[in-house]
Amino acid sequence: MFRESYDLSMIISAVVTFMVIVLAIRFVLYLANRKGSQIQKPDWVEDERFEVQTKKGKRK
Repeated sequence: MFRESYDLSMIISAVVTFMVIVLAIRFVLYLANRKGSQIQKPDWVEDERFEVQTKKGKRK
């Protein structure tokens, strides 16, 4: 059934197209992540629950 419906060149073309799309998405995400944007609390928020708290772990 699979052999009768699709030939080898169509399968290879589909795989290559999929890989090109995945690599393009990864490249765009890499470029977006490279800028190092800082996510900060908005100026109008004065609530203490947004403060970053660090845990001091117990090391033995």
